[in-house]
Amino acid sequence: MRPEEGPMAEFTLYGIALSAYVAKVRIVLEMKRADHVELPPPDGYGSAAYRAIVPAGSVPGLVHGDVVLSDSNAIAEYLDELIPDPPLMPADPAGRARVRMVLGFHDTRLEASARTLYPVIRAGWRSRPEAVAAGLDGMVAALERLEAMLADVPRGPFLSDLALPVTLQTMTMIAARLERPLQLPPGIAGRVEAVAALPAVARSLALHRPALAEWLDRFDPG
Repeated sequence: MRPEEGPMAEFTLYGIALSAYVAKVRIVLEMKRADHVELPPPDGYGSAAYRAIVPAGSVPGLVHGDVVLSDSNAIAEYLDELIPDPPLMPADPAGRARVRMVLGFHDTRLEASARTLYPVIRAGWRSRPEAVAAGLDGMVAALERLEAMLADVPRGPFLSDLALPVTLQTMTMIAARLERPLQLPPGIAGRVEAVAALPAVARSLALHRPALAEWLDRFDPG
């Protein structure tokens, strides 16, 4: 289904600037030099209008001709198989499995550790020091686990590398706002520093940064 409100591009990405999952797909589209347009979900994600296009109602959503996909990892692998240059998965089965392992950890543990602090910030974090401490400790624990996992994961850049920068920016910005600066483990920091220099990654980081700052200011004007 081709959205009538968008220009005629091969791919239509539905997303919001605040989402690390949307950033993951946006980065892949740009790395692949895919002809695409990015649109906000009509009436917001989860709306009936958006679910008429992307049944899951979540972001990111991708429309490619008759192919409609949700879930950032499914979309990223679809694009990598469809547009093979540059390859964003290792050539060997073990390498691909390790990349998928990190992608799964990112989605279910790493990004989720930052998300636990969203309701704390919305409710007024300054009056909830125990919840803040627990949330920040959870982020540190997730980073320590990721550091150990990455030791066996090949460097690409691969999809696992491209998933990390915006989520780590989210974590460091939240920790700074909560007055507990976050120190990234050296292995993660080195890997992400190299990936962040890629133009596609730098653009998504620049798009995400003011969106998250605006969200934080809304609930914690300082």
